[in-house]
Amino acid sequence: MLSPKDVVEQSSKRDVPPASPVWRFPANLMSASPSLPRKETTIEQGDNSIAVVAPVTERCCNQHMCNIILLGLGFFFCMGSFFTCMFSQTVVLNSVHDEYFEGTPTMGYVCLAISFAAMTVSFVLSPALSAVMGPKTSMVIGAGFLTLSIGVFLRPLEITLYMGSLAQGIGAGIMWTVYGHFLTANSTAKTIGRNTGIFWMLFQAGPVCGNLFYFVLTNNASSITDTTRYILFSVLLPASSLGIFTLSLLRHPWVHDTLSVKTCDQSEEKEERLTFGQALQGELKMAMSKEMLLLTPMFVYMGIELTFWMNVYGTSLGYTFSFGSVREALVGLNGMFIGFGQITGGFCYGLLGGFLRRNGRDVGVLLAFVTHLVAFYIAFLILPERSALEMTAARGHIAASPYIALVCSFLLGFGDAGWNNPLFALFGSLYPKDPVSAFAIFQAYQSFGNVISFAYSTTLIVPYQLGIMVITAVLGLFGYCFVEWKLASDEAKLAMMKKKLAEQMIAFQLSDPKPWSSKEAQIISNVLSSNK
Repeated sequence: MLSPKDVVEQSSKRDVPPASPVWRFPANLMSASPSLPRKETTIEQGDNSIAVVAPVTERCCNQHMCNIILLGLGFFFCMGSFFTCMFSQTVVLNSVHDEYFEGTPTMGYVCLAISFAAMTVSFVLSPALSAVMGPKTSMVIGAGFLTLSIGVFLRPLEITLYMGSLAQGIGAGIMWTVYGHFLTANSTAKTIGRNTGIFWMLFQAGPVCGNLFYFVLTNNASSITDTTRYILFSVLLPASSLGIFTLSLLRHPWVHDTLSVKTCDQSEEKEERLTFGQALQGELKMAMSKEMLLLTPMFVYMGIELTFWMNVYGTSLGYTFSFGSVREALVGLNGMFIGFGQITGGFCYGLLGGFLRRNGRDVGVLLAFVTHLVAFYIAFLILPERSALEMTAARGHIAASPYIALVCSFLLGFGDAGWNNPLFALFGSLYPKDPVSAFAIFQAYQSFGNVISFAYSTTLIVPYQLGIMVITAVLGLFGYCFVEWKLASDEAKLAMMKKKLAEQMIAFQLSDPKPWSSKEAQIISNVLSSNK
């Protein structure tokens, strides 16, 4: 067998340009994976080049895409019902007046504050729960809690509403934490942006359909009657139950006693078994890292703006008499157009995934920031100051227009997708081995922002709430950019180091007549095929 140096020397004796020697894996290595495709990589070394032919691991398969679609459909049914309930529950509870329950204009804010307080605790404990019970089991349990919370609105009672709010928070906390496991485990560094976009579009189609149904029920209605409430939640309850069934079809074992995730890029790595205490300790350590602390303002902002578009903005539209006979229906239309905005945003950011990965995801976050500033200014112009607190006949700074209000709804949804998609892609790059803990920390801080914002929503007028969001958005933007720039710098340095290492190995081989051993071949192959 000729070494690369022998090939170069023989080529020189014939007075022709040196041939590019080709080294191929030994037969025993190639036969170990005969079904894998081959890839030829050429490395330049001075005037010579060496082409290395190596097996390439299959990046994606039908099972990974199937899991992404099932995950999206499960969230379509379950989270679609959940979000429709959250969009409308303040207005719905305000319409209930009987011998069992007396609704108030801000009762929904109180229930949602309880829900997000429970969600914060759930986010902290969910990674450890996933380590013990398995991600699939945890996901189905969380969907069950959400379904139970929807049922309490069929016959509202103060005690059942508070219990349902706790169940709602626990279930949503589990689902929002564990879904990051499935999203990351079924994606590679190249497909995480695309898969996030696919999931986001399927998920957001749920609130669109749910709020469309709400709009049909309440169109031209002056109030929410008992019959309307029964019909609404009699449809949302079985739809959420269908989500439980869909999530149970995920191609993942019911019992999984590890927290670590193997992505498509890491299918051959050995998983580390973690106990409940180890998982919780690792999560707390990650929460105190420099990157997480810099991202904290962004997490809190995403919780505050979530409170605004999910409930406060729609409630303000429903409480404003100047919108006329469509004010109740605007609550449902608001949810629909927010969903349209999020679907459009998920689609656009999915298409731009490769561009943002090459040129920096901070561009995507900047676009979301500008979009939300425009939306906040529109909300400031059209909403009366006290519209989030009570029914009001007052007018905003401009005449109330349903069309302008729905444009604002679309921009709120598009901007929300713009904040979420780059952040999830950043998690895939920063924490590929432990995405569950990363998503849990994010959701915990986000829920903390929800709790604070729902608490002050019971007393602060709309302009003050908008001012708080603008300040936290600026802080969140700077924090994300610092982390993104640091990651890009580290990746560039690592790529340069690997290039130099590969060149040194090639130079050593050219100067040594002995052919490469199987171990040396494996090392150079790992260097050439590494993505990180």
